Amino acid sequence: MTTKKHVSSAISADDVRDFLKNNPDFLHNNADLMANLHAPARDLGGGVIDFQQFMVKNLQSTSRDLQSKYDLLVDYCRENLSSQQQVHEAALKLVRAKSIEQLLEIIALDLVSLFNVDVVRLAMESDIVMDTSYGESDFSGIVFIAPGTCDAALGKGKRVKLVADCTKHAPVGFDEIFAECDTMIESCALLRLEMESIDRQVMLAFGVRHKDRFHPGQGIELLNFLAQVVAHQLDRYLDEMTV
Repeated sequence: MTTKKHVSSAISADDVRDFLKNNPDFLHNNADLMANLHAPARDLGGGVIDFQQFMVKNLQSTSRDLQSKYDLLVDYCRENLSSQQQVHEAALKLVRAKSIEQLLEIIALDLVSLFNVDVVRLAMESDIVMDTSYGESDFSGIVFIAPGTCDAALGKGKRVKLVADCTKHAPVGFDEIFAECDTMIESCALLRLEMESIDRQVMLAFGVRHKDRFHPGQGIELLNFLAQVVAHQLDRYLDEMTV
């Protein structure tokens, strides 16, 4: 009766040495491994310092920093692509609206789900105080705000304002723009709608329940484009209503 000899699967240091000797180009072809290796310190004698180890450590640190920046860039590109797709889908829905009622429904309902936000408000300045009420499950819709609120909230001449933490830096008129739900909104985006058909300022406002969803470091080109599409469609239907 014969017995099978147990063969260890562990790789020894000698195995690694032999492999590297037989494959001298291995580290050259797998340079990323260098970031995880420790360079040996050399004793040059006479108080002479060997800078080789420090140089290798510096290169390893640089490699890790570059990898981290690359990962951040990939995440940013993915997020930007997702935002671009959301804006394009929203724009298509808006331009396909067949009436002002359908347009307002898209703004108040569809944009909430498309952009994964909690509230979308169409805030219009008005000299007349008008009561608005919202259901507990849906806080989106039209709200009327005091004249001058848009310029005060956005800044005169500015089109977009992004707020990371509304509990610390709430824009002017925040409690009017998000009336009845201002206590739950912690981050918001305010977009100026440049209207031609009416002589009043209008804003499109997005609100979410958690901080940092919107922040000043984000790009505003896509949001500005969305605001122009909404303004164009509103102008179109309001102009038809006055004919």
